[in-house]
Amino acid sequence: MILETAGDRLQVWQYAERYLGVGTRDYSAFSDYLDIRDAYHPQRGHARFAVSTFWIPDAFGHFFRGGEKSDLIGLYREDDRFLLPVHPETLDCDVLPGRDILQKVERGPDAWVVPSANARTVFVDRLGDREVPAHFLKLHYPKRLSRFTRRLRRPILNLHLWVADELGKAGVPMLPEVAAGVLGDDPQEAWGFLIRETDPRAGTAVGPADPAPGGADSADIGVRPPEYTVPLFALYGGDFTRPDDPTLLEQLVDRSVEDPGRWIGRRVIAPMVRLWVQAARTTGCTLELHGQNTLFSFDAHARRTAVVYRDCAVYVDPHARRDLGLRRELPPVNVLSRDIRMPRERVYSLTYDSFMGHHALHRLAEVARDTLGVDPRRLQQAAAEAFTRYGGAAVPLPDTVFYYDDQLHSPGEWRLVDTGVPPTWRPAATRAATDVPAARRVARRA
Repeated sequence: MILETAGDRLQVWQYAERYLGVGTRDYSAFSDYLDIRDAYHPQRGHARFAVSTFWIPDAFGHFFRGGEKSDLIGLYREDDRFLLPVHPETLDCDVLPGRDILQKVERGPDAWVVPSANARTVFVDRLGDREVPAHFLKLHYPKRLSRFTRRLRRPILNLHLWVADELGKAGVPMLPEVAAGVLGDDPQEAWGFLIRETDPRAGTAVGPADPAPGGADSADIGVRPPEYTVPLFALYGGDFTRPDDPTLLEQLVDRSVEDPGRWIGRRVIAPMVRLWVQAARTTGCTLELHGQNTLFSFDAHARRTAVVYRDCAVYVDPHARRDLGLRRELPPVNVLSRDIRMPRERVYSLTYDSFMGHHALHRLAEVARDTLGVDPRRLQQAAAEAFTRYGGAAVPLPDTVFYYDDQLHSPGEWRLVDTGVPPTWRPAATRAATDVPAARRVARRA
């Protein structure tokens, strides 16, 4: 993709989601697996496709609002019913709880969508014949994408909205998740969808003169977001349809007329580390800042930039929240020590060292080395300095990196193993991991 000819903000974002990920999903044996037909595949599928919707009376389901007000809610909620979008692959599943209800209720307008990189989250800009503000829908998908089956049940939707509220109150730059709906009454089996906006409401941009994120020349991205947004992997991924084009990283660094290592260090790496530490230290939420959940925003000159987070289905540390004096009732799933029966330090390592460090920053550093001549050690140093600057030493992390074992387990289950590899994107740990009996080291994903 050549940015000059790529189109408007939404066109750039959609193209980047679908086609700028070549070479970025090779970090595990399962990372590039998508159980999806070609028609709906992000790379091989149609330019857009229709998602069926159904008007669900309140007697047959539940609609949940988050803490943020949003005009999008009015598109899906009216009087005593709500609009339920259902992915075509989900409609074709052999077993779908509530199918009998879907066959009885009134059909709604088709949502015309463009798939994002993870296939089951889609861009929407039209409902039937009506043009609507662009937004995301995260859809129930009872088939395997990557390592896990992507069901979207009531507990995980409640988690999404709970975490979104906490991050919003803490001023964390993220895409607001504003509402959700589920079909059915069963608190565990009811499934549905999530509504997500496309613009953050908090956070600051790094300007041309900033010594660090949040400096004097930064501007509130909730008021004036940079012009373009792409998933982080689009910076360093190859182009599926135009393999000879330079990476977006090369194009942006060239536009900025800045030193490549400094541009990457202060515009990408330091803001990512800051965001992860900020969330952990102010909310007890462990963000998963891999290349898909991390968004990078930039202006036409690549001299006003920002890092933003999306997807609030994360783990919550009740010990950290207690120490912070946060007393809100915990979400129904993904609470460390209660639902995730393993030392919290290992889960922090999974999210920081593996998801952010290995899956995203390691690959970014490789491409920066090969295309821009940037020494990876320089970028690792930038991460370590940011970790210290923003108080990362207060977050409990182990001496070595933890990651999933290389196996598929029963649906929803996963195990972490000690890789034995020292972390490269933070200083040495300041707290050692605790231990628990081996029988408790199996976790379940909601």
